[in-house]
Amino acid sequence: MPSPPFASPHPVVIGHRGAPLSHRENTVDAFRAAWEQGATWVELDARLAADGVVVVHHDPVLPDGRPLVTLEARELEAHGVQRLDEVLGQLPAGLGVDVEIKNLPLEPDHDEGQRIVDAVAALLADEERPLLITSFNPLTVEAARRELPAVPTGLLFPAGTTVTAAADVATEVGAALLGPEDAGLDAGGVTAARRAGFGLLVWTVDDPVRARELAALGVEALCTNDPAGVLAAIRRG
Repeated sequence: MPSPPFASPHPVVIGHRGAPLSHRENTVDAFRAAWEQGATWVELDARLAADGVVVVHHDPVLPDGRPLVTLEARELEAHGVQRLDEVLGQLPAGLGVDVEIKNLPLEPDHDEGQRIVDAVAALLADEERPLLITSFNPLTVEAARRELPAVPTGLLFPAGTTVTAAADVATEVGAALLGPEDAGLDAGGVTAARRAGFGLLVWTVDDPVRARELAALGVEALCTNDPAGVLAAIRRG
């Protein structure tokens, strides 16, 4: 499997959906703001529109309740939902991008055929910037590994799932990283990840004291809504 993309003596700071405390999340403005605040990576959410175009949006539905997957990309644009290809084309060349592929059971755009992986892979194939693909769906992670074997992948999981259990699944699907929720991670979990051979991308870390604690434990990456604040905290630490 590819090595994790982070090489730094300190945790890499990833702007969670950009810099959402100051700009609308999952937009070019938010991603650029994260870069300006010092983040070297941003995380974004990828979903499929009705016409097969990959768009950048966290929730599976618009505020009015309509599922994104029932609307074409041009219709979604009127609601401020941007296309992934257009977003990538407007980001600084050195900014790394963690593409979180949304494909969860019980959501309206869930697709067992992994069409979204094919569509994302086609867009990322020629990208020269640092890349990572993450997902909560192990089958999506596995499909991403097949389609883009040179791009590292990460398996995300919420509090309530043990690091050991997540590591077992991540090993099966060929992930390079584990993505635990901050609330469920302690020193024992970090040790378990190390023993299993995985780096850690922890989400979502906004508290400066917690950021310094995780940095001291040696985690590889912190995903945060406050890139400037977390960067300042770990540099002080």
